[in-house]
Amino acid sequence: MKLMSGRFCILVAALTAVEAMSAEAVHKPVTPQQAHDWLLRVIPLPKEVVLESKVVVPVSGVRVSIQQTRMVPHVLAANELLADLKRRGGEQASTAETFTLLVGLLDAEGKVAGRAVPGADRLSKLANSEQAYLIRPLDDSTLVVTGLDTKGVFYGVKTLRQLLVPTFKGEGAAATVDLPLATVVDWPDLAERGEWGGSANRDLEWMAERKMNLCESHCQSLTVTADGKGVAEFDKSLLERGAACAVKVVPIITHLDQLQSTGLFSVFPQTLGVGDPKTWPYGGTTVKPACFSKPETARALADWMVSLAEQPEITDLNVWLSEHHVACKCDECNRKGQFALEAEAVARGYVLARKTRPDLKLRVLLTQGSYEYNEQVLNALPREIGITYYDGGRTYDSSREPMIYPLLEKYAAEGGWLGCYPQLTASWRIVCPWSGPQFIKYRLTEFVDKKLQCLCGYATPDNRFYDFNVNAAAEWAWNAHGRDEREFALAYFTQRGVASPQKAADWAVKLGPVGWDVYGARVPFSWFFGGAAQAVRTGSVPALGGGPYRYLPDEARLAEDVALCAEASRLADEVGDPAMVAETRVIEGYVKMLKAIRDLGQTVGKQTELTEAAKRTAAQLMGELDGATNQTVEGLLAWQQAAAPDAASSRFDDTVQVTEQTCADIGAALSRFGIDDPGRPYRKKPAGTWKTADFADGPEVTKRWDVTDLLGGPGSYRLQFVYRSGWYGLNISKASLCSATKEAPDELTPVAADDHQGTAAHKNVDNTYTFEIAAPDPKLRYFLIAEVRGCPKDSPPDKQGCEGEVLFWKQRPE
Repeated sequence: MKLMSGRFCILVAALTAVEAMSAEAVHKPVTPQQAHDWLLRVIPLPKEVVLESKVVVPVSGVRVSIQQTRMVPHVLAANELLADLKRRGGEQASTAETFTLLVGLLDAEGKVAGRAVPGADRLSKLANSEQAYLIRPLDDSTLVVTGLDTKGVFYGVKTLRQLLVPTFKGEGAAATVDLPLATVVDWPDLAERGEWGGSANRDLEWMAERKMNLCESHCQSLTVTADGKGVAEFDKSLLERGAACAVKVVPIITHLDQLQSTGLFSVFPQTLGVGDPKTWPYGGTTVKPACFSKPETARALADWMVSLAEQPEITDLNVWLSEHHVACKCDECNRKGQFALEAEAVARGYVLARKTRPDLKLRVLLTQGSYEYNEQVLNALPREIGITYYDGGRTYDSSREPMIYPLLEKYAAEGGWLGCYPQLTASWRIVCPWSGPQFIKYRLTEFVDKKLQCLCGYATPDNRFYDFNVNAAAEWAWNAHGRDEREFALAYFTQRGVASPQKAADWAVKLGPVGWDVYGARVPFSWFFGGAAQAVRTGSVPALGGGPYRYLPDEARLAEDVALCAEASRLADEVGDPAMVAETRVIEGYVKMLKAIRDLGQTVGKQTELTEAAKRTAAQLMGELDGATNQTVEGLLAWQQAAAPDAASSRFDDTVQVTEQTCADIGAALSRFGIDDPGRPYRKKPAGTWKTADFADGPEVTKRWDVTDLLGGPGSYRLQFVYRSGWYGLNISKASLCSATKEAPDELTPVAADDHQGTAAHKNVDNTYTFEIAAPDPKLRYFLIAEVRGCPKDSPPDKQGCEGEVLFWKQRPE
């Protein structure tokens, strides 16, 4: 590395020519098909590409010339490319320079390193021009990557790297690379493309590789000091990581009905909203309205905004309005309205924050609480404040319906800055596999066509579960009208290096719409959260075309989905990808469950008695439901292991549990007809609970639950601790099964034990315990004993609670 003439010039590891290989370049034509196949390596697809020839050169003859000295994003990206070349070609000095990759910003004359760049004048005319870039040959031995801003050059280098790295051949002195003599002009459709929540904070650099540039993240703390000053703290390291990879990190000031942990109500008791806490969500334990008619409330909000504005790395803020239908009932708040007052307070705070930072930008998050008042909010906020649309029921939605409704569509069309918080997954509440190109393209095309500025997706709990969908969101947020669904799938699986990308693409295109039929109609969440069993019990299973069958209008569509699953299963098996195989089994399992439930509903209806023929039919259908349930559960567990084996999630555990519970509850509903549930011995059953009161005398306790009636002969049994609510999770140090006589129930004899450490919380860790049990003795009682740690007895008022249940079941035989 050396600095020459004020330029930061890096000579790529140049290897001494060996056996006349030297540093000669070989020019070759590129056919349209070859260009297409080469571009499959690039996600997202660039807007404009002319690629008709390439030059094959020894890695030893490539020079990367970077025209800036500051470690801004495009310089760091170019250094990554340099590292790729060095790893392949070695560290020796070059004897002959064959090809130069010139990386730098355009100067005022449209030049890079004094060289004119034809076509560079277009960049300033493109949408989101600061992110636009141009790649083009300047001559037969120079390829320039340039843009108006470091962000654009960064994206250009990322595109070039995706094109180059897959073409490496050989090692050391024999290493070659294909350099495209291509002209690429590219820019994004949406100005901001990113995520909040899930693993977004962890995945900044991963997102940047896909040209995603936004991460919204909660403040580390929002407090009100004893002297009444609001203080906000934010993770500086997150800001630094974002700055290095062109990802804007936006601090979130949390929902304004969730301020009880800030100290606001303790320092200023008058700011707590007027009303009956019994009518507030969760009984007022976690959601409490603040009175925005009180100046102290607005002042605290303004202080937090000013506190964040004082950090120079922060360029934008997001304030979340109250999430729930909860409001202060004082006369002033009743007169003006909770959400209008919140909006006015945000606007005033922004004025103060801009005195500290005139360039600070702000966006406000709408919610399901504000939905009916959104027009008031828009009217209360000046146009320089952006709007992000979120609604727990309307944007966390995977239906086939448009998401941006007329009020907001008009707002964006008239030039208002509008973003959206959509789920990129099957559901925010459950964790199910879904590679859905049709779903993601539909959603992102709507956003682009309706002139939104921002995608801030939600992919909980971990991007690894939804790698396909998040990559698809990156693709179509950048270039909504480029690739079709199959072309994207082909690019995705080509980039992943699967053995048969064509078959994998066919798999995604066939299975994606079936998943949409299931998840778009809110299966398993929310219909499997009690609704399905209740419908069978009351004889009210919806007809095809309604409720969970919303996208299954008739028998033909149901049969088509079953057939598509069979085709997808064949393709997944041929590709041999475990995650694909498991995903297919899950989606097919849910389709079969829906069919069996629908058929059971027709067979049983509202009858109080069944004929023998109807009983036989119902028994057969119950067996089909049991088989479909078992297929789905096994598929879920296999998918989790294939996609993200270390990504513990209570929501994934809930998905497995509610799927099983739906079948169990339907089996229980049919028992009144004498119909047996064949899977009953192997389903998770509640064995007991733990409550906050259990820890009144201290956090460490020994819990005991009688499971005598849950034992069904010899075999392998599982115990699972499931967190339900509270500030604290449960730590488990040991679990055992003991027996005792009926006459002396406290004289316990160990039967089996599992003493590993586990945690049941929002993120579960090793929370399942296994016991091998011989034939239970009918003369004895059997008890689960667990040594656990819950909440401390002196925990603060705003950090209370530790509650959950334990599930116990027998493993199915192999």
